[in-house]
Amino acid sequence: MIAYRCYLLGEDGHIQNSDVIECATDADALAEAERLLATVECAAIEVWDKARRVGAVGQVRDQGEMSGKKPGSGTDLFSAQS
Repeated sequence: MIAYRCYLLGEDGHIQNSDVIECATDADALAEAERLLATVECAAIEVWDKARRVGAVGQVRDQGEMSGKKPGSGTDLFSAQS
């Protein structure tokens, strides 16, 4: 069994709490996170195996949506010319 860290996120995308689950595979861990999401008050859960992000379940608001900015309204560093 692998110990996975679950980060419970608020609607703003910030970590509200964390939990550890033990599962045999990444798919099992994501399924368990989906079940956990139904029982806790949070918008999403990110699942991590040490420093590797396995995935996420649920949904948080986009940072642009929270700040009132429209997507693409920020500076595009890749198209900026020097």
